[in-house]
Amino acid sequence: MSALGETLAGLARVLDGGGHPWFVFGAQAVTVRGAPRATQDIDVTVEVERARLQELILALEGEGIHHRYPEIADELLASGSVLPLVHPSGMEIDLVLAGSGLEALAMSRATRVPIDGVRVPVAHATDLVVMKILAGRGKDLDDVIALLAGGEVDVDEVRDLLVQLEEALSQSDLLTALAAALRAVG
Repeated sequence: MSALGETLAGLARVLDGGGHPWFVFGAQAVTVRGAPRATQDIDVTVEVERARLQELILALEGEGIHHRYPEIADELLASGSVLPLVHPSGMEIDLVLAGSGLEALAMSRATRVPIDGVRVPVAHATDLVVMKILAGRGKDLDDVIALLAGGEVDVDEVRDLLVQLEEALSQSDLLTALAAALRAVG
């Protein structure tokens, strides 16, 4: 099994075994949803109560999955919601602690699909487009175009979610990014 498969299998054992709802997003999810892109990491969102977070970290360590920056692990955890981890294979993992709103919606719509022989929950293409537009990097916008071209995206729902996010975040560039991607798709 490849490093990707080994890492996903370890994550699935811990997260499914602990009853933690989770999903894969990022480039691995984009690849599954029809827009292949090379990447050397796995992005995962997990729902876990803060009271059970230490239990989750210990279970991950039992699979050999450790913090990439152990010397500042406590500081990073206290100040943020992303745990930068690494599997013994060298595969890096960004474990995002789910909040409400967009992540909860994506969690509810994620479907299990095989990635490198391991069935894992993967974010829906519609939710990936919203996440990628929010991220806003060049490669993310390329992913948006590829996902839109794949035909699985509910563009009206993306538009509705982006309107809500623009209001909530006091931003005015999200719908513009969607419009540009739609023009690029033709």
